[in-house]
Amino acid sequence: MVPASSAPPARPRFFGPLPSVGVWTALGLTRAQFFAITLGSIALFVFVGGPVWAHVHDRHAARLAWSYAAIPVAVAWALRRNGSLGLGRLLAASGVIALLKLVATAGVLAMLGIGR
Repeated sequence: MVPASSAPPARPRFFGPLPSVGVWTALGLTRAQFFAITLGSIALFVFVGGPVWAHVHDRHAARLAWSYAAIPVAVAWALRRNGSLGLGRLLAASGVIALLKLVATAGVLAMLGIGR
């Protein structure tokens, strides 16, 4: 039997490669909510008006408008569901997700543009 004092220190629990505590925790979201909102907004960008790979060199105003407009709505819903809705958290979480989405969608467009 191992004495309690020699037990290893508590570490964040992992599910796959992602920790259960992260930036989403500070924003008042669960990990699932954070990634669902981020991936959902990216999916809106990719598929609004047809697949982005079929329209790489077109204007993307509608894609951008819908994909960014969905972020604060989804964040507000998630924060309200979690019981932590507030203007500061809404702005912070929406801003972090919007920046992450910006980087991801710019990368997608760059890769598609290089491939053509």
